[in-house]
Amino acid sequence: MSFSDKLDRANDLFNGMADRLGVDMASRVSNDPESIYAYRNAVIRCSGCENPEACQGWQVEHPTAREAPSYCRNRDALRAMK
Repeated sequence: MSFSDKLDRANDLFNGMADRLGVDMASRVSNDPESIYAYRNAVIRCSGCENPEACQGWQVEHPTAREAPSYCRNRDALRAMK
């Protein structure tokens, strides 16, 4: 998988996780342009995950959630964004 493909997948997974937790990233970035850096860092962190399939499966099983799973590299960041 190319680096670009890995970032695309991480972007999709991060946005999926954010959606399930009620974090509206588009609104955050629109209201605070500086938050794009936090978004970028979160996607990069996500791209380093060693088991994206687990995240994908978790998202299928959880259309909504109060918190990200314990293994999520962005759990604290998402909690702070709520």
